[in-house]
Amino acid sequence: MSSSLSRIPSGVQYIFDDEVRARRWIERQVMAVFEGWSYSEIILPIFDYADLFALGMGKDQAERTYRFTGRDRKLLALRPEMTSLVARTVATRFGNRPRPVRLSYSGEVFRWDEPRGGRQYEFHQIGLEHIGSDRLEADTEVLVIAIEALRQLGIEHFTITLGHADFFNGLAARLALDENSRRSLLEAIDRKDIARLKTFLDAHAGEANHDAFLRLAVLAGKRDVIEQARALVSNDKSAAALDDIERVCQIAEALGIAAYIDIDLGDVGGLDYYTGLTFKIYAPGLGTALGRGGRYDRLLENFGIAEPAVGFSLCLDWLAQLLAPQLRETAVKSSDAVRIMPDGDLVAAFKEANRLRSEGKKIEIS
Repeated sequence: MSSSLSRIPSGVQYIFDDEVRARRWIERQVMAVFEGWSYSEIILPIFDYADLFALGMGKDQAERTYRFTGRDRKLLALRPEMTSLVARTVATRFGNRPRPVRLSYSGEVFRWDEPRGGRQYEFHQIGLEHIGSDRLEADTEVLVIAIEALRQLGIEHFTITLGHADFFNGLAARLALDENSRRSLLEAIDRKDIARLKTFLDAHAGEANHDAFLRLAVLAGKRDVIEQARALVSNDKSAAALDDIERVCQIAEALGIAAYIDIDLGDVGGLDYYTGLTFKIYAPGLGTALGRGGRYDRLLENFGIAEPAVGFSLCLDWLAQLLAPQLRETAVKSSDAVRIMPDGDLVAAFKEANRLRSEGKKIEIS
């Protein structure tokens, strides 16, 4: 066999046998939860015009797409995420539907990144979008659904970290930064790079703002963090963001799910995209977030209609990795098939096979 046939491109994977069955089970469980909350599944194209994703993700992120030229000479791209496709669909096809629109999806996305051992460029996302409501109950609904989906899978040990775009935005507005400086500040805070943050603030901030941003980078914990944060801010935008987070925490306590929720006001990744409440989902044993979401009220404007929206997605790849030990045990228990030996009489063998299949049994012609 030639080396080109035995090797596969870096960043992709072949999946088979028990792992496929495990992934399909996870997908069914999560999508059933979404359906139970009245989210209708939408099937989206694997590729679309590259400009679409630049509108949705921003030009910098869109540079990480896999692009190619179509027969019509237009630049196309494999989908790097699902939300842009959902947003364009709602803006162009769902104009007369009552709001809010609730949609769910499941499928592969493709993103290039700097080469690194074991890094994937193909991921399977399962997610939902809630479009047309700017009320806090929409954000809360999405958060509650995420928790139910994880618990439906048997995952009990996980943490959802809440943040809010406007907490940072309210503080940053006082510094009057240009776009490049704002991006540098975001990167320093998101990476918890205190040395870099100090250097930046020495050049751009007064003493009061200097201390607030340094504390922001490490401000995380339970609900008491909110009061600590209030002591750092005096602007209305940041204060309103803290009000939103506190209200969600109050609801979580009343529902008995507060144990799953932490607050991380220094998590500012993706704030060029998100406009309100944000969250990431972590579980022991994974070195990355297995899901993330938040409010993105400006996205649909790029597709010709100004509507608020909130959503989240889970990574099926990380869920399968997390659940692998339990699902292997389940696969062993459910893999037994009734074996049928034809012994030269094919008619009798297949009659028996049909009878067993009509009873819902798994069979194998040996």
